[in-house]
Amino acid sequence: MKAGFAETVITPSDGRCYLAGYGGPWSTGVHDDLYASAVYLEEGETRAVLLSFDLIGMNGPLIAKVKAGVSEALGVDDGSIFFTCTHTHEGPEVRRRVRSASGEELDYLDAYEPFLAERAAEVATAAASLARPCEVRVNRAWVDENMNRRFFMPDGTWYFVPSYKDLVPITNQHEDKELGAIYFCPPGDRHPFGVILNYTMHPLTAGNTTSLISADVPGVVRETIREGLGCLTCYITGAAGDNHPKAPEGGFAETRRVGQVLATTAITRWFDSYLLPQPLAIKTMTRSVTLTYRTAEEMQRIPTVGDVSEERMRSYMERIPAPGGDVEVPFSLLAVGPILFIGVPGELVAELGQTLKWYSPFQRTYIMYQATESFGYIAHPNAYLWGGYEAASGQLSPSSVRPLMDAIIDAMEELAR
Repeated sequence: MKAGFAETVITPSDGRCYLAGYGGPWSTGVHDDLYASAVYLEEGETRAVLLSFDLIGMNGPLIAKVKAGVSEALGVDDGSIFFTCTHTHEGPEVRRRVRSASGEELDYLDAYEPFLAERAAEVATAAASLARPCEVRVNRAWVDENMNRRFFMPDGTWYFVPSYKDLVPITNQHEDKELGAIYFCPPGDRHPFGVILNYTMHPLTAGNTTSLISADVPGVVRETIREGLGCLTCYITGAAGDNHPKAPEGGFAETRRVGQVLATTAITRWFDSYLLPQPLAIKTMTRSVTLTYRTAEEMQRIPTVGDVSEERMRSYMERIPAPGGDVEVPFSLLAVGPILFIGVPGELVAELGQTLKWYSPFQRTYIMYQATESFGYIAHPNAYLWGGYEAASGQLSPSSVRPLMDAIIDAMEELAR
């Protein structure tokens, strides 16, 4: 097998953008650059490329536009091109062209979208040009740097833990603490020339504390591994829909601390990593399933939404293009030997990500967040009976969750055959 790694800066050239994730503000400068990281893979006649962007997420039309440029540059079919977003909240809003709160036009996108497409094609081409024979080593560790931000009292009263930080020590919902690490090494040489790292945590340690552009934790992870192992890292956020850092809105000192913990763990566990036996087959699949958008009636049945103001309900429904209508929902699968990456169409919660890991016919399975579309939060069915932010802030009907999961599980099993 051959692999190549490359990265490129995707920070807006003038440092001006509307920061996504917290409803603003406009950026006032750059703390650290945003990157697109590319991994090119080749085994026999099969080629694939994985790109991770320091963006909050991308919608389908933008994904298609950027993929088309990569496909043309590499001569690789769209179905073998995989995207994911780290979900930094200190980068440009690219999912919509109008600021929903004020109706303000996000005019920077006229220049930024073609810039992003150009950079993506360039970094994918660079990764392919650097492809070399490799061996693959794997390891994993359990890192206690995330928490589940959903907290409920016995009577169903809901608390959003980041807004009630006294609850952090006792938050008790599901957390996926697995740090997955894949090391690509020259044959016969343990030292990697590239690493793929996966962790399930919203990267917003500095979110809402600054008006500066930043990659947040993923940027520190890449910098620390580059210093420690002398190689590039492709950072992939897992199913972090309800998994948060333990000190959200903690500022850049906390960003550095968490990033260094994750990176140091990856460096430490490189030493006792396991060498996968060759050959390693590369398998790819992109599918879609017909689901439905949620309706106002479904929204009102969610406990913590039914009593909200009319204005808040309207803001929720404005995000849904066609309430009650059908929609094609894409997902993607990339397998490298016994490793599977699943690209999901939004913000999958950790419980669903863990379910896919448990049902996977591949030994090691990792979720790629905000990969194929940006339908908002995708919560597990029971979450809609309790309510909370994740249950309220999605576009898909609660009845769509089971068919989506079934479709992914069926596709995994087909790919494994």
